[in-house]
This record gives sequence, structure tokens and C-alpha cells, in this order.
Amino acid sequence: MQFARLDLLWILLAIIGLVLLIRWRRRKNYFAHPLLFYLKPHLHPASPLVYLPKFLEYVACGFLVVALLEPVLPYAERLVAKQGLDIIMVLDLSSSMQEPIDLKGSLERQRQGIKTKEKSRLEAVKEAMAAFVQRRQDDRLAVVVFSENGYVVAPMTFDAAYVRRYLQMVDNKTLAGEGQTAIGEGIFTSVDLALKQARGGKGATKGKVMVVLTDGENNTGRDLYEAIAKAKADNFKIHFIGVEVDRVRDAPRLIAAVESTGGKYYDVRDAKQLESAYADINNTERGAFLVKTLDKQVPWFYPFALASLGFLAASVALRAMPYFIEVS
Repeated sequence: MQFARLDLLWILLAIIGLVLLIRWRRRKNYFAHPLLFYLKPHLHPASPLVYLPKFLEYVACGFLVVALLEPVLPYAERLVAKQGLDIIMVLDLSSSMQEPIDLKGSLERQRQGIKTKEKSRLEAVKEAMAAFVQRRQDDRLAVVVFSENGYVVAPMTFDAAYVRRYLQMVDNKTLAGEGQTAIGEGIFTSVDLALKQARGGKGATKGKVMVVLTDGENNTGRDLYEAIAKAKADNFKIHFIGVEVDRVRDAPRLIAAVESTGGKYYDVRDAKQLESAYADINNTERGAFLVKTLDKQVPWFYPFALASLGFLAASVALRAMPYFIEVS
């Protein structure tokens, strides 16, 4: 604990000294009566308890002085109830993500001789994800990427700026040595990350969302449906975004598996549809949980002020009793 106004200490000490001097110099009142001479053998010194109210007043004064010096805690950890989700964004980095986001439209523009810089699927996805992260200020966010294996790019955090920064660092060179699509590996990696960063308390098993984005089928790694079943068992809701996935052999089964978790399947063909998918996910319900925050220079005068008030009230209450009235 530190004091923000130690400069007041000398002023307060001077005031206390002045008050004590005035009390010492003040003439005391005496009670005299002829009968006291005959009662003197029967009189005894007063019990020390008689001075208890005065002692409480001095203690109250001491606590008040400490409160006036404005004590502060350099660092204080507190629990804050927040509304939000645990969201893990699972991004496909297979080689096909370098193709234009609107492949058919791009080919048509080339045929017509229209020259324009075509945005790749990865570039469009990163822009949509960055905008999505910007809107999720009360959520714990994480980024997992996959091609033939799953990798954690950003662990779960409330720092949206941190997530956006690492998201922008993802490019076609991130997993340059891999080229196939292992969606199941990305989901399994996300479930493992959630287990390692599990939060306790109220709402711990609610509000967990996984947003899986891919432009192909699962063609390597562990089984996709086992991964979805594992995520569902861990209370994850999965939203699946397929970017220009034209021929999925078992599309009905995949859609049914995704919807069984409470999530949605999105079939997007261009950047606008991609943004609409993320906007729809943004409307997902929220779950309650507690967050630890670290505050600096937290005022801590009120315990001393309350203690001073309590001792003063006790002194006043005792002085109302005849036993505690001082007679000189």
C-alpha cells in the first residue's frame, strides 16, 4: 500500500498537536461538595474502562488521518463479469487459398480483356476475419491454421489488436512446405487449445464457438467427422464456411454434422458473401463468464474512513451510558 498525499502528513500532525495543546491548557471542571470529605474513605479510583470512549476517539482520529493521506494499492486484481464467447478461428492455408476469391468471375473478366488485380481467397478471408475480430471486443479469440497439420498462430486472448496483428502475419509462406487439406487436424488442434486454456466458473461450458474456413475437402490427416464429434462433446458450436467448394462428395453429411453442434454451414462464392457469413456469425448468442483484470493505483481510503466512523459511533454510544461518564 502507498500514500498519494504524504505532503498532508505534516499539516495533519500540526493540527493534531494544536488540538492536544488546547485540551491540555483548557481548565478542567471539578465537582465539590462537603459530603465528599466523609465519603472519601469509601471512594475508589475509577475503572480504566471509563476512558474507553476517549480511547476509541483517538483510534478513530488515527484511522481518519490515514484515510486523508489517500492510500492506494499499487496493483489490484479483481473479477469482472463479462459477456462474450470463446471463439477459435480455424483457417485453411492449403495451396488453393492463393486462387482468386471469385474464380469464375476472374476468368470471365480475363476473357473480356478486363485487367484488374484479383484478390486471393486468403487475402479476402484475412480482411473479413479482421473486421470480425474488430466487432468481438468482449470475446476470447484465437487463430489456428492448417494445411496438412494444425498450428496455433494466436492463443485465446481478449487482446483483439494482438489477434489482428498475428492474423495479418499469416500468408502463403506460413505453411509453404504443406499443400493438402486436413480440416480434421485444424479442429483437433483447436479443441486441444481450448482444453489448455479452459476457464472456470460460471458459464465455463457455454459460449464456445469454432469458425472453420476452407476452400476444399478433407483429403489428409485425421477423420473430419471424428473431429466434429470431439468438438461437439466439448460443447463447441461449429460454423463452417466453404469458399467456392463446388464438389463435396458428402455435403449433406457434412452439413448435418455441423448443424448438430448448433452451428451453420455457409457456402460463399465471393468476398461479399464471405463478409455476410461473418456478419451472421457475429450475431451468435453470448455466454457469461468472469474475467480477472489488473488495476493500477486503486484508491483504498474507504476501509480506513469506515473504520474511523465505526469507532467514533462506538464512542458516542458508550458516552450515552452513565457508567462511562468521567467525573473529576
